[in-house]
Amino acid sequence: MRASSVSRLLKRALPALVLAAVVAGPAAARVRVEVAADDTGHTTSRVHVSGSGVVVERSGERVVVGDSSGASTLVVDSGAGMVRLFSDARVPRGERLDGDVVAVFGSVHVAGHVTGSAVAVFGSVDFEPGASVDGDAVAVGGVVEDREGVRVSGQTVSIGLAPLAFGLPGIPIMLSLLALGWVITIFFGWIFSALFPERLARVAVTSSRRTLLSIVLGLVSFLAMPLVSILLVVTVVGLPIGIMLPFAYLALLYAGQIAGSYVLGSKLTRHPLGAPGAMPAIVAGNLLVGAFFAVGVVLWHSPGPLRTVAVFFHLVGLLVVTGLSLIGTGAFLLSRLGTRPIVLDEGATSAPGPEPGSSSAEVIG
Repeated sequence: MRASSVSRLLKRALPALVLAAVVAGPAAARVRVEVAADDTGHTTSRVHVSGSGVVVERSGERVVVGDSSGASTLVVDSGAGMVRLFSDARVPRGERLDGDVVAVFGSVHVAGHVTGSAVAVFGSVDFEPGASVDGDAVAVGGVVEDREGVRVSGQTVSIGLAPLAFGLPGIPIMLSLLALGWVITIFFGWIFSALFPERLARVAVTSSRRTLLSIVLGLVSFLAMPLVSILLVVTVVGLPIGIMLPFAYLALLYAGQIAGSYVLGSKLTRHPLGAPGAMPAIVAGNLLVGAFFAVGVVLWHSPGPLRTVAVFFHLVGLLVVTGLSLIGTGAFLLSRLGTRPIVLDEGATSAPGPEPGSSSAEVIG
């Protein structure tokens, strides 16, 4: 078989090998493949698959997927530089790296000499005394640690997620913002439950009993709102409504998130929907949602694989908030903004039980 044919075969099989190494456990079999990368036979590609990961070497370039600790990482080392994904990039003292050093969801630590730029995306760039960078030092979602005895020939740029840090560390600032948002949500939830308790009960019961229809209607309304707003704006009569519609819909989404959190908290506290005293359930539901983001913030400032776990918690929190908002918004529309009476059957876990001497069903109206 010609070397070019073998090389093409390797390129087709390489994704499967990478997938097998990522999903396989420590007991995975070790596989080693060596082929000529060109027709001349002077360049050799090597693929080594084991339970610890995949190592691909070709023309002086080394690619590693996974590591011995089992963490999900991507390492690319070549003559053109170094790339790390979900891992930190390090240039030890006394070493010279030709090209750029890049870390995505990781930090860059430079103690030697980098001929290119040092870039960290969702991480920081840290220098030790005596380090030098011929290019730029850029940190997106982090900071560039400036120390004495460090030479950076290019520009130094830091794009933080919280630019107004007031000299405080990132964790206290982000946790304070989360706490502020949580308090604001609890405050509006208290206002909603105090002024419109019956409407809150109707929306909550609707979202609990007709969850699928509520989320579908909420998603459809979210997608249709921009189009309806644009159509109203281009008309003369509907111009004021078209301008106000996005703001009204954002308020509806926020109210839907409060109603959805109320349902979630009722499940946690076993509080019947519609029963007096809705605030403990609202507090519990929003506390659970905020916990996902709080854990993500704390783990975000940890090195290595824990930053990947932080991304997971942030995504789960965002997914939960989005789902609760869509379900609550759809329930608002189904219940006609909480004005549609709902019959609560006796014995239903999501509804208050009937008073002694009453009929077997009660109507919230």
